[in-house]
Amino acid sequence: MLPLRPTIAALLIAAGLSAAHAADPIKIGGLLETSGAVASLGQPGLEGAMLAVEQINKTGGINGQPVEFVNVNTESDNTRAVTAVKRLIGQGDIAAIVGPMNSGSSFAIIDTVQRASVPMISNGGSRNIVLPAEEKKWIFLSPLTDVLVQSVMMEDMKKRGITRIALLNADSPFGTSGREQLEKNAASYGITVVSQQAFGNADQDMTPQLTKVRGTDAQAVVVWATGPGQAIAVKNYRQLGIDLPLYLSQAANDFNFLRLAGPAADGIFIPSSKIYVTGALAANDPQKAVIETFVKDYEAKYGKPPATFAGNAYDAVMMLAEAVKKAGATDRAAIRGAIEGLKDHVGVTAVYTYGPGDHFGAKADSVVMLTVKDGKFALVR
Repeated sequence: MLPLRPTIAALLIAAGLSAAHAADPIKIGGLLETSGAVASLGQPGLEGAMLAVEQINKTGGINGQPVEFVNVNTESDNTRAVTAVKRLIGQGDIAAIVGPMNSGSSFAIIDTVQRASVPMISNGGSRNIVLPAEEKKWIFLSPLTDVLVQSVMMEDMKKRGITRIALLNADSPFGTSGREQLEKNAASYGITVVSQQAFGNADQDMTPQLTKVRGTDAQAVVVWATGPGQAIAVKNYRQLGIDLPLYLSQAANDFNFLRLAGPAADGIFIPSSKIYVTGALAANDPQKAVIETFVKDYEAKYGKPPATFAGNAYDAVMMLAEAVKKAGATDRAAIRGAIEGLKDHVGVTAVYTYGPGDHFGAKADSVVMLTVKDGKFALVR
């Protein structure tokens, strides 16, 4: 066999190196909590993220490169979240990060992420995670934020003639942020907060606080919390026989909440994404087809319907993939800029448009009001 001519050999070697490089995975880091207090949020989040990665890779990856999702379980702990994000960043080849479901953990890692200049889409529900945007330029959100869902909730209250409300919130970062925003913005909807009570995130009985609420002239009650605490509060509410409309945060749009609250959940109101009511959406709703496909694929992969938190992380991965496709996988600053430049990205949780002063992304018409009928979510008509 004759030896290869040098130029041909060089070309073949270069082609081989190029093919190998093209096959190198693009790594997206994850900080989703699969154990601990908010594992009921983080586990479906991880499942949604992995579904997104699977779909991306089935269609050829990003610019010909496969995507690899590297998740480090934060165990629902703020200190462990800091350790986890340092571990991810220390790998050096993480293009971007999908942040925790837990607002507290998201707050805990902001400084680390900012110093490392790594773009992150958090799944926490507090808008203060990304405020002010000019000081948190590397941080974005994928869920519906407290202010966004409260605006829809209070519009619903206006329609019902409700002008006085009582508020019961958890003392967690999510609950505290919700209280601050509700107290700040209620007056612009003609609503007064006549009573505010708080409870510990691990409390097992909210009867004392709700007894005080029952003694006020409130026309409706709002519970702002996550996890088991919100279900306990709803049960206590029914046990006390309080006969007022009861509104919960978007964190209640979860099958675990329905299971824990049981029949006590019937009749509550929740500002929510559209994931549970796609059959009731108009045919021209931009999210309808996207959500239906997501639900079908998720059920085929995991054998169960998706929780709203699965949609949050799915959207985060899909938006990061779109940004990396535009910016390339090696320039984190360009990826950050591409996220900030996303316009009308149709996701499962929302239609997203970001900008230099808007790292929330989700639009108000992505939110609907749900109620619970016979243990199932239903659209408020």
